[in-house]
Amino acid sequence: MIGIDRITGRKIDGYEQLVSRITQVMTTPLGGRVKRSGFGSRVRENLAANMTDSMLVRIQSDAIDAFYNPENGLSDFIPDRCIAKRHATGLSLFFSGRWQGRTVKFEVPLNVSTSESIT
Repeated sequence: MIGIDRITGRKIDGYEQLVSRITQVMTTPLGGRVKRSGFGSRVRENLAANMTDSMLVRIQSDAIDAFYNPENGLSDFIPDRCIAKRHATGLSLFFSGRWQGRTVKFEVPLNVSTSESIT
């Protein structure tokens, strides 16, 4: 599958495209797209709440749940772990799982600050 990097606009494929698709799902609120209301996850619904340990568990659960929503198109990745971690600018989700017969690990940042510089 070929895609476009959301920040730079360059063509991406393979592993990089997988991470981009998962990031898009995790950062899009469920119902956030008019013509694809089933696309997205419930992860962002919890970001305004206090980041207690129980809230992190709910976010992890919502993130894993998004992989089993057929409208998200993520059936090629089988998650085996999701860990939500707090940091100074928000939250990050760390995933590991199987993709194309191999184990992959990556991070999806859910930053409060959306100002990213394009270089």
